[in-house]
Amino acid sequence: MPRVIRSYARRERPLGAAALALRERLWGQLALDDLAWADLGCGMREVVLDIGFGDGEALLALAAADPARDYVGVEVYRAGLVKVLRGIEQAGLTNVRVIEADAQALVRAVGDARIGAVHVFFPDPWPKARHHKRRLVQAPFLAEVARILRLGGALHLATDWGPYADAMLEAAARVPTLALSDQERGMRPWTRFERRGLRLGQGARDLRFRRIAAVNAAGPP
Repeated sequence: MPRVIRSYARRERPLGAAALALRERLWGQLALDDLAWADLGCGMREVVLDIGFGDGEALLALAAADPARDYVGVEVYRAGLVKVLRGIEQAGLTNVRVIEADAQALVRAVGDARIGAVHVFFPDPWPKARHHKRRLVQAPFLAEVARILRLGGALHLATDWGPYADAMLEAAARVPTLALSDQERGMRPWTRFERRGLRLGQGARDLRFRRIAAVNAAGPP
């Protein structure tokens, strides 16, 4: 079996007693386990999948402003998961759930054409050339994202690392069912992470795509 290359590295402290207690109290209500992955998007409401939400600032803001859709946040870092659980409870949100998982494994498990939109905001750029293989946004991953998106569904990528944005565009160009729609931030909220980058002269780039129908390479009969 080939070795799985992860797009993240574990660099987190153990949760404190208060965080552990909050997680224990809310996890059963607000988290989805791997048995539910394949059924994402099977209900009547449209699902927005937010991959790698960090501290959850954008996820919570978008979900609060968009109650007609269900938001599912995916993260591997437990501190971020706990912050979102706390934020969901404090804001009284009913349209947000979380998943603790490797995004690549999750996306592979979801059924075809089930998801209305996918957000990947500020994934680790892995700037050193020898680490580029660890970047999440590469053509095979984008092909899986396109597969789970409904026709017309949206993919929104954002990064503050210019070379990574260029690599994202190159990777998406290799997925024939993804079409670049614009390069505007749209309704994506400003986060503390992004504002800190701006103070350091690191402006963000947004890349927005739409899931389109597969093109028959042979053309019409």
